Amino acid sequence: MRLWRAFVGGVVALAVTVQIGAGSAVAQERNARVEFSRGQSSTTIRGSVRGYEGINYRINVRGGQRLAVTMDSSNGSNYFNILGPIGGEALFNGSVSGNFADIIVPDSGDYTVQVYLMRNAARRNEQARFTLRIEVTGGRPIAPPAPDFADGLSGGPDFFQVAGVSRGDALNIRTRPSAQSPIVTRVVNGEILRNGGCRMTGQTRWCRVSRPDGSNAGWAAGRFLIEATN
Repeated sequence: MRLWRAFVGGVVALAVTVQIGAGSAVAQERNARVEFSRGQSSTTIRGSVRGYEGINYRINVRGGQRLAVTMDSSNGSNYFNILGPIGGEALFNGSVSGNFADIIVPDSGDYTVQVYLMRNAARRNEQARFTLRIEVTGGRPIAPPAPDFADGLSGGPDFFQVAGVSRGDALNIRTRPSAQSPIVTRVVNGEILRNGGCRMTGQTRWCRVSRPDGSNAGWAAGRFLIEATN
């Protein structure tokens, strides 16, 4: 609630025209600074955009940290991009890769999560109500770590264990490697899943998984999977 009040009070409207992705256009931007509560590494923001309006959420991230962003929206034409400290080409393009991003940022500075509607929805003055979850974890390693099985795209163990999901939350298993696809089932930390191989979609790593008996097969975000210990 404190973050939401800060967001509402700190939003600034700018009369600018910006192209932020193929098929998208923003005529008015609002800007908001994202800060985590003490001791927390993530936050959830609820907001809305309409028509050609866009919102820039700026968050300071150190080089080598992992920036994960997930968005659920009432409008299928609502997406987000992630831009680096110096702008330029988007590090993540939601209209191409879906509404789940998991990237290791290359440099320290302010990264921008841009929320917008695609042009087809904007010109109809549609509205989107969204929930945005932003998480920053880890730090720059001294040396490249040995690859975790869920970090690779080939080989690996026969089984994964679900780990790193926030308390009270669950990991979605989806029909396709996309945060936009339907949910097959949901699993919690500690559950064991059969490994069917991993692949990259944009900058997001997805793994084909199923229950140990082969049921509920689908795709899960690889960042929440580790090698099963038994």
